[in-house]
Amino acid sequence: MPFLATDSHPTPSTYYTQWACAIAFWVFTFVYLFFYQNDVLAAGQHVLSGGQTHYNRLVGALLITLTLFVLQRAVSEVSRLQGSVHALTYFPSLLVLTIITDVSSDIDRGFSFGGWLIACPLLVVAFVALVVLLRQMPPPGSLAGHGFFSRHLWVNMLIMAVMFVAVGLFSNGDEAFHYRMKMERLIAEERYDDALKVGRRSLVADPALTMLRAHALEKKRMLGDHFFDYPVEGEPAALLPDTAGVRTILLPDSVVTDFARTPRAKLDYRLMRLLLERDLDTFAYIVERVYPDSVMPRHFAEALLLHQFATGKNVTKTPGDVAMTDFLDFRKMAKESPARIAANQVRRTYRNTYWYYYKYGMSAEK
Repeated sequence: MPFLATDSHPTPSTYYTQWACAIAFWVFTFVYLFFYQNDVLAAGQHVLSGGQTHYNRLVGALLITLTLFVLQRAVSEVSRLQGSVHALTYFPSLLVLTIITDVSSDIDRGFSFGGWLIACPLLVVAFVALVVLLRQMPPPGSLAGHGFFSRHLWVNMLIMAVMFVAVGLFSNGDEAFHYRMKMERLIAEERYDDALKVGRRSLVADPALTMLRAHALEKKRMLGDHFFDYPVEGEPAALLPDTAGVRTILLPDSVVTDFARTPRAKLDYRLMRLLLERDLDTFAYIVERVYPDSVMPRHFAEALLLHQFATGKNVTKTPGDVAMTDFLDFRKMAKESPARIAANQVRRTYRNTYWYYYKYGMSAEK
């Protein structure tokens, strides 16, 4: 089979290659759009439409995949690239896919094509030049194998794989932004349990993500129990939007700010802000008067115990024996090794406690 077949009667191996490339393209593109870039595209459409339209996950993935496949068929008809380079006919489609999924994490502050205004025309010119060059090359002879065992097929699969990797590398891969958009969508749907699972095992965080987690936790009445289960990033004021440059994109800011004005949420947000500021004196004064021992949230109890040890003062409400044992173990581990080593050792056991945040903050996470 020739390296570059342009005849009007493709061989069976050519059909196998074309079908394999088409299947690989459809599977990759649909999965990539439906599962990975769904929320990023929703954010882009929301901003560009001024909030007037809503991105549908299934319809969007199908329409974009179909449109890009139609573009590939047109490129294939024009270029007539077959044989071992048929996969290159998918380059324009995958380039468009990369551009539309390279949504800026700051898109709400202004839309821009960024470097694609220069890169895209250059890549198109380079692709056209490559097609012209390949069509002028003499066929080097057949490659071993037939059908799915043809070397043509696996060369094409390698080309497709390289282009798929390039799509992933040059589109929006900001992990924190992906988490934020997914959380905003789930909060808008009032699926707070699912929202709190987003990025739960990741060390990635930013101020907006911390703010969204605080909101979802407070809606579940768990802010004082599980806030430090997640990495915390940003100033204390960032617990609310627009107070420290933090904002939402899919959600109106009022969804968070209005709820934070309810009496229970207002109290919990104030106490949590005091913890983030490490103002344990004011925190202890307030929490002792509003939370009985029986319902003391876990992080508030941890902070109260830390305050007791730091000041040597007796407090009227003290945590139980388990918390005391854990705190003494935490102090022991933190003192046994140099600061950096100790932080890494303590993190494995006590990263989800206020004690860890108070002593190390985010410094040991990075």
